[in-house]
Amino acid sequence: MKTERKRHRAAPKEIGASVMNAMIIKVLVTRGKRAMRQLDDDSKDAVAISERMLMKLLDENRDTEYGKKYGFADIHSIAEYQEKIPLTHYDDYAPYIERMIHDGEENLLSASPTMHYALSSGSVGVPKHIPVSQTGLDVYSKYATTLMYAVCDEYYRNTTGRSMRHGVLFNAIELKLMETERGVPKGPISATVVKPLKKVAPYFASSPWPLIIADGDVDMKYLKLRFALERRDITVMVAPFMTALVDLMDYLKANWDKLCNDISRGAIDPEVRMPRELREDLTARLTPNRSRADELRLEFEKGFDTPIIPRIWPGFSAVIAIGTGGFSTYTRKMRKYTGKNIPYDNLTYAASESLMGAARHVGDTSYVLLPESGFYEFIPINDEQSGKLLTIDQLEEGEEYEIVLTNVSGFYRYRLGDVIRVTGFYHESPLIEFVCRKSQMLSIAGEKTNEEAVRWSVDEFMRETGEHVVDYSVFADVDTEPGHYVFLMETDGIVPREKLEEYRGIVEEKLMHANPSFGSKIRTGVLGKTELRFVQQQTYQLYRDMMIMKGTSPNQLKPVRIIDTPMKEKFFFGLVEDYGGEASLSDKGGKPVD
Repeated sequence: MKTERKRHRAAPKEIGASVMNAMIIKVLVTRGKRAMRQLDDDSKDAVAISERMLMKLLDENRDTEYGKKYGFADIHSIAEYQEKIPLTHYDDYAPYIERMIHDGEENLLSASPTMHYALSSGSVGVPKHIPVSQTGLDVYSKYATTLMYAVCDEYYRNTTGRSMRHGVLFNAIELKLMETERGVPKGPISATVVKPLKKVAPYFASSPWPLIIADGDVDMKYLKLRFALERRDITVMVAPFMTALVDLMDYLKANWDKLCNDISRGAIDPEVRMPRELREDLTARLTPNRSRADELRLEFEKGFDTPIIPRIWPGFSAVIAIGTGGFSTYTRKMRKYTGKNIPYDNLTYAASESLMGAARHVGDTSYVLLPESGFYEFIPINDEQSGKLLTIDQLEEGEEYEIVLTNVSGFYRYRLGDVIRVTGFYHESPLIEFVCRKSQMLSIAGEKTNEEAVRWSVDEFMRETGEHVVDYSVFADVDTEPGHYVFLMETDGIVPREKLEEYRGIVEEKLMHANPSFGSKIRTGVLGKTELRFVQQQTYQLYRDMMIMKGTSPNQLKPVRIIDTPMKEKFFFGLVEDYGGEASLSDKGGKPVD
């Protein structure tokens, strides 16, 4: 009788949680559809909206210190704006931002109060503090947290005739709640955007709120998987970048036995790193769950040769993370865990300064430029010296451009440093894909090798050799005569020594094809012979873990494509595979270490 009464009391809570989950997902889908309609409508009138956005920003900020300095009140056209306002970099705003943060001054760059400071990971030393207004936060909230639900729901309605399954979100985004000395939130924008969801998070997210906002030395991979695996109703995995999801799944593959044991006994492994208070909080939420542990163990013991995710989460419906461009190798690896039929949404194209584009459909690798997120100008990469800047109505499909951004939070004609390619148009809005960071272009002798050329070369290398490259980087060795490139690759198996020279030649040949200027300089001896070195397995995962332990937000960890600092050089070359002698641990150019 006691058992029956206990079950009777528990049932309403379970039903209530299920109903709450369905209600929350419905709200998110509804808001996402609203964002989708606005994206569709705005894209049909993108040129006019773009100009109106500029005039609105100039009018609203005419009485700011920056607006008075450059005479915003006297600017009435795009041409006048381009004539009177200089191109800018972060250093142009740093003195204003310093006064805003430390002295609390307002109305310097924008008439709108700063609601958040995004910390940019793009520089060494002190992080850049990027002001974000409420309008900027609203754009992030709309397109980075709700549109994804509508995009996935649309996919299922079009392919199955039914809405996407309701269920629980496996959230791999980490939210560090930090503040300036005056109490303004800072850090990842997602922390400020998601914070209002604290009360409803238990109904749609697998991680408890204290884990979602945990900071410091915390073993996030174990803990996130510990809580997610206990649930059968996970339907979506979301992360800023595909690397985070692959790292989680690789950890699961290596540690499933420990996780199953802990689920069975309702405990947390005592060796898992976390503060004592967090351990006590999380442990209090757990109870032994032997049946779920046995169910999981049965699947894990079958191995990972067939996709594991649909086997442990039968209702799994979508992966949401940026997996384009430099993340494509991780997207391919994630497919081994999900299978080919699970839809992937590539989320958004964003930087600390602005969320600039959104993936309109499942599987899109190009992003629709958002007219409401700012005013955009473009420097043609093939005609940089002319000084001509174009607006969205002057762009051409197939061409590459550096973005110049006027955002909604107080940056004007800001050289973001991103190079994009226009792949087409969605009505009047350009469809764009990221090509490279302008600052991360290799050029020893004027050959200008960008990230895309390197990526294409690696993809072709994999197709020709059958090797799976987990990750890769390139180092420009200018200490030799002539200078030359050193490719570093991590593969999912050990490459035989007898293959090294053959593989080196393939990589060089592919890059010569991808960048004809590089090819001509190799043939004429202006550049030396390309070197190829293989690093130990899990090198790139170890690098990400190290950077997180040093305080870098996982939400900002992008692949290391160019080894451009002494720290990266020391780390990666220190983990080169030792083949003995000629291919041993190397010092920049592959020279054996004494």
